Amino acid sequence: MIGFIGIGNMGNAMAASLMKQGYELIIHDINKKSAEKLMQNGAQWAESPKEVALRSSIICTMLPSEIEAEKVVYGDDGVLSGLNPNTIYIDHTTNSPEFIKKTGEFINKKKSFMIDAPVMGDRQSISKGILTFYVGGDFSIFKKVEKLLYSIGNEVVFVGKLGSGTTTKISVNALTMGIDLLMTECFTLAVKSGVNLNNLLKAVDKAKILGENSSLYKRMPETLFKGKFLPSHFFLKLAYKDYRLFNNLGFENKVPTRLVNLCEMEILEAMNNGWENHERVISSTLQENRSKVKLRTNTQIN
Repeated sequence: MIGFIGIGNMGNAMAASLMKQGYELIIHDINKKSAEKLMQNGAQWAESPKEVALRSSIICTMLPSEIEAEKVVYGDDGVLSGLNPNTIYIDHTTNSPEFIKKTGEFINKKKSFMIDAPVMGDRQSISKGILTFYVGGDFSIFKKVEKLLYSIGNEVVFVGKLGSGTTTKISVNALTMGIDLLMTECFTLAVKSGVNLNNLLKAVDKAKILGENSSLYKRMPETLFKGKFLPSHFFLKLAYKDYRLFNNLGFENKVPTRLVNLCEMEILEAMNNGWENHERVISSTLQENRSKVKLRTNTQIN
């Protein structure tokens, strides 16, 4: 039996993918209503994370942040209180590496195992079978759940010891979101200087300086270029959390992160505008407002 805790925007889609591949699931979320469709399709409901742990050989969690993860793992009815020996616990949350390492030690004391496997993708990509996992932990344990991970996503990348998956995800997220802010700054300057936005986008495309998964080809045409930021595929408040985790990691390791600090401040300013539940790209409108330029087009970049 596979346990899945956190049936939100991402967790729901991931759990549904597992069920389509024939896995039996027992699920839990603070909002039972979010799990109704999964239960209609055969998933069993658990009243607590503890019950999930008691009845599962593999437990997956997909939670908004380390705050929720702390409650799910260490609460009175948490995972640790019901964990059986030889259980494998997989955390898909974009979490704090410190939390992952600490929890791994507690899991080991219970004679069980932990890997961290945060994801790159969103609900839409999951429905198309497109999702990347960055996995950290013992390689032999990873191999035992590799097939399960491929049941949800199309790319599974083992990156090293426990905590490495989370560290990789935080770093890649900061890079991806930072590129978006830099693109907006460069685009507003070019457009205000007289370059047609459609022609500018064609020039950038021909230069091949951005990969096919860049926001320029997927997220921006659906959001910034349309001025549409609801409904959100990736909340601004989660982007802020990811920047915070990255900068905290830099502080802990005495690595300067000046540019990412600037990006975090940009996201915080957007948060202070009350946009926390909007699509994260709404932060780019701050630069639009400063430069008095709107980057709007219906042209689809190839």
